[in-house]
Amino acid sequence: MTPITVNKAEDVDWDAETDVVVVGFGGAGASAALQARESGADVLLIDRFGGGGTTAYSGGVIYAGGTRFQREAGFEDSAEKMLAYLEIEVGDAVRPETLRRFCEGSAADVDWLIGHGVRYSGDAYLDKITYPPEGKYLYYSGNEKSPEFAEKAEPIPRGHRAVGPGFGGAHYIAALREALGREGVGVMVHTRVQALVVSGGRVVGVEAISLPPEKHAEHQALCASASPYVPHNHGKAARAYKAMAALEAQFGRKVRVRARGGVILSTGGFAFSQDMMARHDPDFARFYDVSHRLSAMGSDGSGIAMGVSVGGATGWMDSIYIARNISPPEALLEGILVNKAGERFVPEDAYVSLIGGKLARQPDGKAWLVVSAREFRKSIVESLTCGWQRFKYFGVPMLINYVLGGTRRGGDAAALARKTGMDAAGLAATIAAHDADIAAGRPDAVGKTEVLRTPLGSGPYYAVNMSMDNRHALTKFMTLGGLKVDEDTGAVLREDGAAIGGLYAAGMTAVGLHSNGYISGLSLADGVFSGRRAARAAAKAVAA
Repeated sequence: MTPITVNKAEDVDWDAETDVVVVGFGGAGASAALQARESGADVLLIDRFGGGGTTAYSGGVIYAGGTRFQREAGFEDSAEKMLAYLEIEVGDAVRPETLRRFCEGSAADVDWLIGHGVRYSGDAYLDKITYPPEGKYLYYSGNEKSPEFAEKAEPIPRGHRAVGPGFGGAHYIAALREALGREGVGVMVHTRVQALVVSGGRVVGVEAISLPPEKHAEHQALCASASPYVPHNHGKAARAYKAMAALEAQFGRKVRVRARGGVILSTGGFAFSQDMMARHDPDFARFYDVSHRLSAMGSDGSGIAMGVSVGGATGWMDSIYIARNISPPEALLEGILVNKAGERFVPEDAYVSLIGGKLARQPDGKAWLVVSAREFRKSIVESLTCGWQRFKYFGVPMLINYVLGGTRRGGDAAALARKTGMDAAGLAATIAAHDADIAAGRPDAVGKTEVLRTPLGSGPYYAVNMSMDNRHALTKFMTLGGLKVDEDTGAVLREDGAAIGGLYAAGMTAVGLHSNGYISGLSLADGVFSGRRAARAAAKAVAA
């Protein structure tokens, strides 16, 4: 991707001019556009598709502390308590002062979203769950209750799900879309930004290919065919991507838009770029075609590539969110997850990305969830009776894996090991130690929560195939690295740490709170935090 260099911005025959151009209409882009408008800037928000991005498909969860909804549920949270927990999860992805600033302002960010029409509630679900059931909107969205984390930070639910039936992301984006209209933010959809325009080392605008309105529906249908909700869609997505590019080439019109204050890149990560995946994480890329991209099609790395084209540095590019669901159904949490040596390697009730990340690094990516016959039968009943939304998104995939993924039954550990290829002695020893620890009242060997520990007994057992090469186990992934940014302004940085004039990045296009490891709600929270940060700086630059 090559930038367009001009002598003077005033000499360009611009098709449109504005103060701030935001590239990418997901949660971060919408937040940036609204904040820039509130800061007094004229704003144009550009999206390759119809807007919404990955956020529209998400659970619509924002991670926040000290909110009114926590108090409604009986929890007294604070920035200090939140910081104690996030210091473990976020690590050194951002500076300590940046993390503190986020924690201190997270409740205000929720109030800001409420002001723009997003609804939240204090109705809480307090058991361990990947995503709360209908009617519940506050929950433990990370590893807060896991013993390893609870020893260091008081467990408090901070996952705030946007109110509405089904996944909250659609409601979240719908509210922000309405707010953009009310606030007078210009929106240009079905327009692919293909290059930055640079003058004197400063980004002064963008060049894009814009489709005429009569082609929008066809273009959007191609985008929708690669929905993150649809598993095993690599082939369909590849065909749709090719068809979209052809449509843009045939009917698109080249437009140039000047940005007097700056350009904010918020196009997501690079899950849809197999080349970038192979370059930055070749070990995981081996499983690319049997994994599920938990991203919308716009997350093809184009925003990152544009930043790099003008000298931007990148970071955490090998940091991948790899999710492996064990529950729902909840009965499976009472099993043990073992590798081909028959050894446990992660608490089974850990957050899905902690499980997935550890699993992906096991020898040959092999793992099985071993459960008693009783809990296996119970899990089938739970999958069938968990309510329509949970059945569709959790029950059905798990049942499909039971049937097609290579589930095996063994009368004892030796029989199960023969059928799965596990080490028989290792598996028998692990089961024996697991049950002996429970009988003796000892803590769980890998740190699983006490209430979820149940003896496996002498058999029979079932082994649910959780291996990376099992497409039916639905390994979900997205990327977490991006452009390095100034943590005070969101300006994109060069390798030497100098800021690139007129260029900012936000959300999953930038290194941020989520980059070291993801928990539910952190990317939407970072999108608001980093989007508003970049917008304030870009709007301020208009008058400079």
